[in-house]
Amino acid sequence: MDYKGHLCPVCNKPFEKGDDVVVCPICGTPHHRACYEEIGNCINLNRHREKYDYARECEVNSVDSEAVCSFCGAKNPAESKYCNSCGKPLSATENPAYSAPNAESTQYPQGGFGGAFIMDPLGGVNAEEDLGGGVKASEAAKYVKSSTPYFIPQFRQLKERGKTRFSFVGFIFGGGWMLYRKMYKLGAFFTALLALFTLADLYMSIYHREAVVAVSESYSDMLKNMAANYGFNVYGALGDFFASLSTEQLIICIASTSISLLMILVRVLCGIFGNRWYYKHTIKTISKIKSTSASVAEADTKLNTKGGVNVPLAISLIASYYILIYLPMFL
Repeated sequence: MDYKGHLCPVCNKPFEKGDDVVVCPICGTPHHRACYEEIGNCINLNRHREKYDYARECEVNSVDSEAVCSFCGAKNPAESKYCNSCGKPLSATENPAYSAPNAESTQYPQGGFGGAFIMDPLGGVNAEEDLGGGVKASEAAKYVKSSTPYFIPQFRQLKERGKTRFSFVGFIFGGGWMLYRKMYKLGAFFTALLALFTLADLYMSIYHREAVVAVSESYSDMLKNMAANYGFNVYGALGDFFASLSTEQLIICIASTSISLLMILVRVLCGIFGNRWYYKHTIKTISKIKSTSASVAEADTKLNTKGGVNVPLAISLIASYYILIYLPMFL
């Protein structure tokens, strides 16, 4: 009997071609040799008295024993909640808007408006490909959960070339995006940094309102009269602008400009290194989960619970940000 594609009942991993398989001489249950030696007997030993037969059970349950993933077409045990290949929820197989890809085709079927559309959840990366540290693409997908067609190819590119795309989400949301992606330490640092800059700017807007308004009006007048008074001589215009400011106004101008530049710098850093930081965080977390888990099932459970995104935290941060931004209007 060919056991390729069957699952070892001990480790729940499928048998591959060339695996060293130990078959119970009584009931016919296959095991990886290492798994069999680990437990010291057939896993169905207690069922031998019932004349359990592995081949007969496979035949009886052949229709109900597999759940086919609607995204990648991989077969999984019926009790599986997530695909062992791509990591997507198997509940999507119940959605009639999706259909499994043709096993003989390397392309995913796509339809027009209102038709079926299937996106490769791994972005074209093989589920068994090592993304670094012994972490497979399918394992990374289980942890990332959302936006896997974007992140998994970025992870592979980082591993192979050490380069990745600029993260516009990281640039716009900074530390908030990192907290949303459960990079709590790094996210807390950048969020606190941006919050500090925002509060400093808010302090000047509230307690030095007159100076801030005067600087803003003076700067606007300089821009309006640039052509008439200076012939677009920027250096001359800025020189007169700074000379017209009082000491308090000059300090406010320099401080406000410095804060704005620092905030832009922080966001640019988050955009340049955001995907790289998330890749390292993902590989490190998955490697730790695998090394501290007693079984594959336990590791999968931890990946599903510790991975994904933190939506409530993201909503709270966005609400807090806009409260800080518009607070001066009510003071």
